[in-house]
Amino acid sequence: MPAHADDPSTLADRLAQVQAEQARQHQRLAALEGQQSQVRQTLAALEAQLALSSADLAPIAAKAQAIEAQIADAQLQLSHDQLAYLQHMRAFQVDIKKLYALGGMRWFEFVFSARSFDDLLNRSIYLQQISVSELQLARKLRAERDALEGQRRLLAQARADLAPLLDALQARANAIASQVAAVASYDSDLDSQRRQTLIRLAGLQGQSRALQSALDRYETEAAQAALRGSGASYGATCPPAAAPGSVRFCGHGWGHGVGLGQWGAKGMALAGLNYRFIDQHFYTGTTWASLDTAHTPIHVAVLWGTATYRVVPSGPAQLLAGGRVTNLAPGQMVSLAPSGGVQKIVPTSAGTRITVYGPSGRYHAYRGTTVAQPSGGLLYIINVLPIEDYLRGLGEVPSSWPLEAIKAQIVAARCYALTHMGS
Repeated sequence: MPAHADDPSTLADRLAQVQAEQARQHQRLAALEGQQSQVRQTLAALEAQLALSSADLAPIAAKAQAIEAQIADAQLQLSHDQLAYLQHMRAFQVDIKKLYALGGMRWFEFVFSARSFDDLLNRSIYLQQISVSELQLARKLRAERDALEGQRRLLAQARADLAPLLDALQARANAIASQVAAVASYDSDLDSQRRQTLIRLAGLQGQSRALQSALDRYETEAAQAALRGSGASYGATCPPAAAPGSVRFCGHGWGHGVGLGQWGAKGMALAGLNYRFIDQHFYTGTTWASLDTAHTPIHVAVLWGTATYRVVPSGPAQLLAGGRVTNLAPGQMVSLAPSGGVQKIVPTSAGTRITVYGPSGRYHAYRGTTVAQPSGGLLYIINVLPIEDYLRGLGEVPSSWPLEAIKAQIVAARCYALTHMGS
C-alpha cells in the first residue's frame, strides 16, 4: 500500500527521526555546555594568572619609572650646573675687561704692562686671587658634576639591571592577556552555538509535539475501532432443521470457525502438501498477491471488562500519560486506571516484553506497545505492534507442528488481521 503523509507508520517514522535529532541536539548541547564550562574555568585561571603577573609587574614597573625620573632629574641638575658655570665665566671675563680695559690683552701682557713694581705686585696678587677663586669654583663645579654623573651612571645601571626582569614580566603579562582574549573569543563562539542549538531544539520540540498528537489521535481512533471489533462473532450459518426421520449436522471446530482448520492443515502438511495448496483449499476463489507489511501496525484488544490492570516491563520502557514521559526500570510495576486517561507503555529496547496482570493475576506478556484505553468507566488493554511481530506471537498451532502447516497459519492470520483492520 502506498504511504501517505498521515499514515501511522509515516507519522511514527517522522516522530522517531525528530526524536533522534532531538537526542543528537541534546547531546550536542551537553557537549557545548561541558566545553563552555571547561573554557570558563580556563578563562578564570588565566585571569587569575594575569592578575598575579600584573601584581608582580606593578612594583618593578613603578621602580623603573622612579629610576627614570631620578635619571631625568640628575641630567637636568647637571645641565643647570654646567649652564651656571658658563654664565659665571662670561660674567668674570666681562668684569676683567671693565676693570682694566684689557680688550684682547692676554694675562702675561696684563702683568708686564704694570707702570711700577707696586702695580705689578698688585696685579700679580689680583690674578692669583682670581685664579684661586676660579680654581675653587671649578673644583666645586667639577665635583658636583662628577657626583651627578656618578649618580646618573648608577641609576642607568639599576635601570639596565631591571630591564630583563621588567621585559620578562611584561612579556608574560602580554602572553596571558593574549590567551585570555583568545579563550574569551572561543567562549563567545561556544555561547553562540549553544543559543543556536537551543533554538533548533525548540523547533524540534514543536515538531515532536505535533507528530505525537497526530499519532495519539490515530492510535485512539484505532483503539476504539479495535474495541468495536472485539465483540464480533463468527460462525457457520446453519440451515433449517432437517425433516422428520433424518439427521443434519451443523457446526465447526473450536474457535470462530472462519477459514483455516488447524487440524486439517496439519494433516495436509503431513501428506506433503505445501502452505499455498493448504490455504487455497480452505480459501477457495482467492488469489495470491504481495503486500509490504514491514511497517504496518496492528491494534489488538487483548483484555477488557474491569477498571484496573497492572503492567510490568521486562526491560527498559517509558510510560506516556497526560503529556508526560516517565522512564520505567525493568520489573517496575505500573497500575492503570480509567482516571489516568489514555496511558501507553512503550518499550525502549527490542527485547522488552510487557506483562499484563488482571484481577485474576498474570495474563500474558506482549511485544510492542501496551495501550490502556478508558471507555465507559472500564479499561481496555490494547496491544499495538507491527503486524509481523504480532504474527510471531500466534498461539493457534504449536511450534512442533509441520512447517508448512505453520506457514499456512501465518498467511491466514496475516490476511485475517489485515481484513479485520479494514486494510
